[in-house]
Amino acid sequence: MSAESASAFQTAAGFDGTTIFLMLSGTGCVVAILWAMWTAMSAYKGWVNERVDDNTFVYACLRVVLLLIIFYWVFLPSG
Repeated sequence: MSAESASAFQTAAGFDGTTIFLMLSGTGCVVAILWAMWTAMSAYKGWVNERVDDNTFVYACLRVVLLLIIFYWVFLPSG
């Protein structure tokens, strides 16, 4: 965003663009964490009740960790 468009956005919205970016990235990270907890708990409950075998449980946990890494890479600012 150029300096002119950032100034126009701040004038029209009443706050700068970094504020909305931080709010959206924080919301995205919270949603990703809640989803990961729900998925891990569901897989764990299935594993404890012996409805999910060991390999499926491990792969579910690995998928959750991989997707969290991707979500954080997308949502969190670099630098």
